[in-house]
Amino acid sequence: MKLSVTVLVLFPVVICQEQYYDRKYDLFDIDTLVQNPRLLEKYMDCFLDKGPCTPIGRVFKVALPEVIITGCGKCTPAQRSFARRTFAAFRKQLPVQHALLKKHLDPQSKYFDKFERAIANA
Repeated sequence: MKLSVTVLVLFPVVICQEQYYDRKYDLFDIDTLVQNPRLLEKYMDCFLDKGPCTPIGRVFKVALPEVIITGCGKCTPAQRSFARRTFAAFRKQLPVQHALLKKHLDPQSKYFDKFERAIANA
């Protein structure tokens, strides 16, 4: 009985900890990224497996498939805003690569529209 009470008490703590992606990137300087076409292209190359990734780029690249599939379900409000601004910059400044990234991350076009709707008002 004691074990089941302990498990029931600890289980919600584990769930709460997994609610969001790591918040340490919430303060990432998005303005520098979206206002620098060269840097934006470097991140795009990283995400498309066409170039090297920065350490932060690697973290984002690993998370991107899940972010797209879940419609940014585990994103903090700051991360949703980051995603909205980044993908808007990709769409505006790198439209061809943006289309390739959509196909790369969602080859069957099942999830990307849901993702874009989820971040639209962030």
